[in-house]
Amino acid sequence: MRSTSKSDRGLVRENNEDFLLADEAKGIFLLADGMGGGPAGEVASELAVRAAHELLAGVPAGQANLDHLRLLAEALAAAHSAVAKKALAEPSLEGMGTTLDMVLVDGALAFTCHVGDSRIYLFRAGELRQLTKDDNYAAVLAELEKVPAEEIATGYRHILTQVVGISDELVPEIRRIELKPADLLLMCSDGLTGVLSNAEIGTVMGSGWRELSEAADTLVAAANGKGGPDNVSVLIVEPVPAVATGSLPMLPAAG
Repeated sequence: MRSTSKSDRGLVRENNEDFLLADEAKGIFLLADGMGGGPAGEVASELAVRAAHELLAGVPAGQANLDHLRLLAEALAAAHSAVAKKALAEPSLEGMGTTLDMVLVDGALAFTCHVGDSRIYLFRAGELRQLTKDDNYAAVLAELEKVPAEEIATGYRHILTQVVGISDELVPEIRRIELKPADLLLMCSDGLTGVLSNAEIGTVMGSGWRELSEAADTLVAAANGKGGPDNVSVLIVEPVPAVATGSLPMLPAAG
């Protein structure tokens, strides 16, 4: 298993409120995009990630009959509690919250947990598949009200329907994925997806790079090349390498 990550402030924001953590040894990968005034967003994202990691990393590796989906739900609850309690304890942090995406890899299986508008993708055999649905008002209008995407105002994408640390109740999107050799999992904040389409992201993921870091660098550069209006973070995981050693094979471009 190997991974790479890159986080950038972008070209407009003063602070970077995204926080990433990659624990290859434990198969734990976390990404959060915080929100709130002043330093609150960056506090929320780091708190959530560290609380979730502490719970997930505390489980002995190889434990028999481990319920990964329940474990992810417990990690989400721990993150939610950590952010909410910190905001109550410090008035200057009132109203802070964060998205949270978690990936837990165990052998040829991956388990994901999602809240917010950060995303998780699966890149397989040259095709990019979005695994998560955005928890925002734009998604509600598109899915429930059947409003065409081109008619939904951009501002609705920034109105979240679920936020770690703020929402009274969280209903996470949790799933199990059977992995194949050379599969890639891409986790990213909306600083990427807000300016690049899925087709554009897929093209970068399949553009023939030979190292994971090249893909991450290219994605961040592409977001900044379109104005960099937000913090942009990407975390790419190769759970089951195509080869045991050496560089990655050339991958076909996604259409």
